[in-house]
Amino acid sequence: MKALFVIVYAAGAISFGHTIAAQTRGTIDNAAAPASDAKNTGKGCAGCAQKAQADAVSTQLVPGTNETMLVGRIENLMPIGILAVLGCETCTGEAVVWALQQGSSTEDVERALQTVAGMQKLDCFKRQFGPDAAARLDKPLAAARRVLQQAIDHAAN
Repeated sequence: MKALFVIVYAAGAISFGHTIAAQTRGTIDNAAAPASDAKNTGKGCAGCAQKAQADAVSTQLVPGTNETMLVGRIENLMPIGILAVLGCETCTGEAVVWALQQGSSTEDVERALQTVAGMQKLDCFKRQFGPDAAARLDKPLAAARRVLQQAIDHAAN
């Protein structure tokens, strides 16, 4: 039976693409009407194309290496969380500075720090990694907040 469908499809007796297209176009009465008032730019409607350009990511050199990484909002903030969880105060502070240099807002950095602090308080985190791992987050988070506050104060002057 499967072979029969393959033969019939290959012969062109059933064209699934035309069937699907006919179902999405509507009835004969409105076939000439446009699907929407949005102008198609090849990357979606005009509104989507503008959003795609705004959300476009670029790559930059990772400090101290010859490697590049994507640069966008989340890519700037992830090192803060990772370094805080690893427990390095200095590195977490440097990650905050780096994120701000890459264009992340102070609000984005603060939200990242709040997210890590919230994760620290989860029972499942404490159960999985132990209370000592949760306690190790205190100093890196405090260091990151100090660096962020210094950046805010410096920007205000």
